[in-house]
Amino acid sequence: MKVNSIVEGFFYNSEKTPDKTALIWGNEKISYEEVSECILKVAGFLKNQGVSEGDRVAFYGEKSPLFLYTYFATHLINAVAVPLDIKLPDERLADLISQTEPHILLHPTDISHSFKQLPFDKNLLDAEPLKSFEFPDKDLTADILFTTGTTGSSKGVKLTHHNILAGAENSNIFIGNNSSDTEIIPLPLHHAFGLRRLRTNMLLGATVVLVDGFIFPKLFFDAMENYGANGICMVPAGFSIVKKLMKRTYIDYFKKLKYIEFGSSSMENSEKKDLAEALPDTRICMHYGLTEVAANIFIEFHDDDSKLNALGKPSPNTLVKIVSDAGIEQPTKEVGEIVVKGAVQTPGYWKKPELTNDSFINGWFKTGDLGFADEEGYIFLSGRKDDVMNIGGKKVFPGEIEEIINQHILVKDSACISVKESGVITGEMIKAFVVPENKEKLDLKELMNFLREKLEPFKIPSEIIFISRIPHTSSGKKQRDKLK
Repeated sequence: MKVNSIVEGFFYNSEKTPDKTALIWGNEKISYEEVSECILKVAGFLKNQGVSEGDRVAFYGEKSPLFLYTYFATHLINAVAVPLDIKLPDERLADLISQTEPHILLHPTDISHSFKQLPFDKNLLDAEPLKSFEFPDKDLTADILFTTGTTGSSKGVKLTHHNILAGAENSNIFIGNNSSDTEIIPLPLHHAFGLRRLRTNMLLGATVVLVDGFIFPKLFFDAMENYGANGICMVPAGFSIVKKLMKRTYIDYFKKLKYIEFGSSSMENSEKKDLAEALPDTRICMHYGLTEVAANIFIEFHDDDSKLNALGKPSPNTLVKIVSDAGIEQPTKEVGEIVVKGAVQTPGYWKKPELTNDSFINGWFKTGDLGFADEEGYIFLSGRKDDVMNIGGKKVFPGEIEEIINQHILVKDSACISVKESGVITGEMIKAFVVPENKEKLDLKELMNFLREKLEPFKIPSEIIFISRIPHTSSGKKQRDKLK
């Protein structure tokens, strides 16, 4: 059946398979019929509060069944969902609320603000269920999601029902999900990746196991053993936690998985190869994407084993190309900006018309990332446009230097930036921040010699500073701007 929104797809599934488990939360199994009843109750609550079409509903982005009820209830009454990061400090939270001007704020703690605020708790389920409704038009705004931003600044990304439906459908086509799957979601639901995986499974009529993060991997294994979970979505940083806590014992459990989807940040090629070898029968996918254009490039670790250093190829029903600053498509292997076109692309940013206008070129969304395409159509990432360093007139990408630094056996992580330096012939110099595995054993001189053997002279950092941690966003992207 063709639907115009995720929420319409969900209600179709609740009628078709009412007794099937939709959500598993702790030891609680909640059927599609029970979820639909709760959605109608929250929708009734919102209607009683005067929420109408186009109004923003800002709510606490915790991982719980109540999140799903509130999210779909907001869509059902044609309002706009604004999930809020639970870790935001009050000042930042107040800023996002000011930007979106919600009709109502649902939050467990009082935020000093003029908008109507009510607790985000089970009282939302005390209202009379919504009796009549019409599913939303595909072109209505469904969500405003705030990006995590590598510079620390947040932008409200508008997504229509058509956008989020296309993102779910494209992912399903590539990964090969179906209604018989049970997926573990340890990711935050207010973030684009975790939320897409939740939507995707509800659209299919599949089952979701909500798990609170990566620090208790035994919960993953319990879900596989007790509920037949056969899929999981992960970020590389979370996977690293699982490996650290479980050593190699996680492999026997992960062999039971039909699929894994990685995303949100990069992963070392050696790690991709190791994982593919350890899980020969598991479909291991990794996406490149942004909140603004969903997962628009995919790679599969077995199918694309000779191209694991690439982002992959455009996802189904999505166009990706490399363009110059003037918007002209670049020849093969020429670096330019990665641009995306398709039903997944945002109509723009909330109340930021200039930023919206600057983010498109000839109808294509500009990702802000630089890369190139090879003869087979694989897309490769060079780096962020804002991060490119100009060293003596030559473009240098911090990622390529960091990749070499991280190859040193005593280096845990690194980040490179350029700094203007008077008296330096090149005008700018490269400064590297390195997190040692063991500060006492990592010799600075030996590290420099290591880099000289692997990098061209103009790419070698002029200064290396040992630090305890590289700042990252909540999704794992390096915040080089903070190092400046």
